[in-house]
Formats: sequence, C-alpha cells, structure tokens
Amino acid sequence: MTPPVPDLDPRASRRSGAASRLEPGLSLAPSARTLAQEVGRALGTDASWLERWQGVLASLELHAAIDRSVIYALDPRTQQLEIVAQHGLAARHYRPRLGSGVAGRAAQSQQRIVVPQVRLDPMALSELADPEAWLDPGWSLLALPLCIGTQPVGRELVGVLSCYSRGERAATGAAPLDVGEVASLLASALERSRLPGPAQPSEPSSRARGRSETPFEYANLVGTSAAIRQVYEEIAQVARTNATTLIRGESGTGKELVACAIHQNSERSSEPLVKVNCAALPETLFESELFGHERGAYTGAHARRRGRFELAAAGTLFLDEIGELSLAMQAKLLRVLQSHEYERVGGSETLRSDARIIAATNRNLEELVHSGTFRQDLYYRLNVFSIAVPPLRGRRADICALSEYFVSKYAAQHRRAVTGIAHRALDLLSEHAWPGNVRELENAIERAVVVCDGFVIQEQHLPAAVRLPATSGVAPRSTLKEAVAALELRMLADALGRARGNCARAARELGVSERVVRYKASLYGIDVQGLREPE
Repeated sequence: MTPPVPDLDPRASRRSGAASRLEPGLSLAPSARTLAQEVGRALGTDASWLERWQGVLASLELHAAIDRSVIYALDPRTQQLEIVAQHGLAARHYRPRLGSGVAGRAAQSQQRIVVPQVRLDPMALSELADPEAWLDPGWSLLALPLCIGTQPVGRELVGVLSCYSRGERAATGAAPLDVGEVASLLASALERSRLPGPAQPSEPSSRARGRSETPFEYANLVGTSAAIRQVYEEIAQVARTNATTLIRGESGTGKELVACAIHQNSERSSEPLVKVNCAALPETLFESELFGHERGAYTGAHARRRGRFELAAAGTLFLDEIGELSLAMQAKLLRVLQSHEYERVGGSETLRSDARIIAATNRNLEELVHSGTFRQDLYYRLNVFSIAVPPLRGRRADICALSEYFVSKYAAQHRRAVTGIAHRALDLLSEHAWPGNVRELENAIERAVVVCDGFVIQEQHLPAAVRLPATSGVAPRSTLKEAVAALELRMLADALGRARGNCARAARELGVSERVVRYKASLYGIDVQGLREPE
C-alpha cells in the first residue's frame, strides 16, 4: 500500500513536466485521447510512484482544466482512505473518511459523484479541513471510484480520484472528457503500486510521510461549524508539542476522541496511548493502578505488576474524569507530574516517566479549586493548554453531517439497507436539546437504523425523547397531558444527562425514587445505558 506523501508546493508541479507548457491566457480544448496518452505516459516512466502520481495530476490540470486534485488509495487492511498524492492544494486540507463525504461515498458506492457547487454541499464540506477556502461559488467536484475488474461482482475498489474545478469547464460532466479511461489507468497503477518491489529511495518512509502529510485523523470528530473548527485548530497547535493538555467539555462531547487525535498526530504516535478512567479507580487501588506494585506488596500481590505510567512509557497517558479524584489521590498524582519520578507500591527503585499527560473533565475545575476539593497546584500543572469541546447544542450546524456519518456507520455494522434520513426527521434531530450530546445522537441514530424498515429513516423511527418535545412540547394547542409529558421528559432527560446515566443520582436531583426514574426513562425511550461513561 502506498502511504501518504509529504505536502508539496503546488507551484512545483506547475514548474515541471506538462504543466510547465501551460502559459497564462492559453486556452486548450480538453482531449480525451491526449489526456489518456499523457496519463499513460506519466504512469509508464521509471520514476518513483510519487513522481508518477504528480505527473498524472499535472496532466489533469493541463488537459482537463482541473485546478485541484487528489488521489486516494484504499488500505485493504484498515479499510481507510489515504492520500497518495495531491495537486493544487496541500494534503492537510483534506480529511477523507470511508463512507462519509464525497470521496468516502464514491468509494463505498463505487459510483461517480458530481457536486456542482462545493460551498453549498455539506457532504463535500465535511471532508475539507478548511471550508472557508472553498467559498468561491465556481468550485465544483467530481469524485471517481478507482476499481479493477469489469464485472459488477468482480469489481474491487482500490482508490478514489477527486477533481476540483472552477468555471464553466468544472467537473459537471460538461467537458468532453473520457474520465472512465483515466480512472481505469489509475486503478491499474494503484494496484501495481501495492505489489512488493525494490524500495524507492526518493520516497520518504511511511512513518515520516504519515506525520507530515496527514497530520490529523479526526475519526468521529465530524463537522464544519465554527465551534468544531476551533477544536481542529487547537489540536493542530498542541499535537506537535509535548505540552500537558486539559480537555474540557460535557459528557458525550467526544473528549476521548480529541485525546486520541492529539496522540495519533504527535511525535509519540508510534508509542502506546494508555487510558485511565479516574472515576472508576477505587482510592485503595489508585497507586497500584498508576504506579504498579512489587510482588508481596500487599495481600494478593502474587507478582510484580507494571502501572499505567510504566505501560505508557514514552507515549501518552490519558487521565479521563480527572475532576473525580480525591485530594489524597491528587497529591500522589501531583508528585509524579512535577518530578516525573515514582516508585512501585512496595518497591524502593525510583522509576522515571517520560509519558505525555492528557487529562479530561466535565467538571468546573475552577469552582472545585475555590471550594477546596481540587488542588490548586495540580490545576495549574494540568491546565497548560486547554481545549474546550463544545456541546452539541452549541454546534447544531453539524447535526446533519454527524447524523449522515452515523447512518453510514451503523447501516454497515448492522447490515441494513438504510441510506439516508428524511427531512422531517432531520428537523426533529436539529431541534432536540441533546443533553447527552454526540453520544446521545449516535445512540438515537443507531436505534433508528435498527428499527427502520426501509431505505430512509423517518420521524417514527426516532426515539420518543427526540420526537415528543418537537411534536407536543411547544405546540400552542397541546393538551394538558401532552404539555406535562413534554416537561417531564425534558426534566428527566436533562437530569440523566447531568448524572451521566446514573438513575440514583438523577432521582435525588428530581426528588423521586430511583424506580420512578427507571420507569419513566423506559416509558419515554431514553437510552440510560448510552448516557453512561465508557469503562
């Protein structure tokens, strides 16, 4: 598999090869035969694969008026789209995901997709790191799946070619361009590039290219709103450093995903990422879990055990729910954060930690410090670089893209034929308060995919917690029974969201019994299990 390549100055390709013959003011009619010949000539050279891809993309600009282009390759092992080469814009501007966005959908469906105006299409914008760079109304997109084999049953996807054009000869199919022959040539070349052969000395190693070309794999961090773009920028700033990072946000907003993105795109990406849920650690086992213990340190310690700091080694240690630690546990953690030294329980050997610390919390640490339940010195030690992950209600513009992503994900996972969401259902999703944030939305979409009996999710397939507030909560002619039910649902959903699915805690807040909370949650279709923090 040819891995991603480093960012290249787009002007470099214009100074070499066929593109150097394109002078300002010169208008060339696109010729399918000439383009196919140029593409075949570029792929048939003895140059490295990187140089061949760049020659192909330069030919697309010269003969087909394609200003920006990207070749994605499908990794058969991870089933992820990787950038092989790009032209006209650096690779960091693209965020391909299989099954999502235009390139991902073209790969999944093995059908070409045309987007007349990129700036108006949420699916096209979702795979672009900086949508503001595509606000020119002239940009259009043509995504071509690259497949080998001729029969529909025997076709195998190897990649995708995305072509961005501007003006009348944009990728709308108006140009007399035989893109099918070009796609066939590229697919065959991608398949050949997978075969083992002598190393290409002019191409960087896969690890180096993975760092420099695609510095961010955002996984489920889907969206193009201003709030989530701010998170992307902050991840970009801190990932290249070793700074301690504090991720803040409500439960279910994706704080762990942000931590994973920081680790995977740092210099420590080849080292372990060790995750610790501080809220789930009993105080009696805290030292042993984090620092390890020696054989015989206490009853039941039959062998030496390495702690989380030792397991993280030179990687990253993610401390989730840091605000739940007791003062005694905070003091023990502070020592190792300050000196980077610790001892196993029952041992005398001093060990040194080189792990990077990323912490996360849904608590207001400033209030905890003021009340004396969180150490001020630990707060300052952790709060070197802070990232605030917005709640879903603060980024409603992303609900459509997130819903589309989850539909694609769970339709494949549960082997359902669901392909989209009806407009009325999308309206309900956009109007809901989402106390459980992205996790609640994900659970709602998964449920809808499971119960959907057609190709499109309709209003009735959504959970009652999503339907009732929109249908009866604010209706001017609602009955008293409906208004009471809507108010009861809102209060119950909000309390369970704040309690992270803990029915006993929600019951104390609402002044009712735990049995009543469980009964009402079942009655209204609230997914209590989905609101709980992962173990």
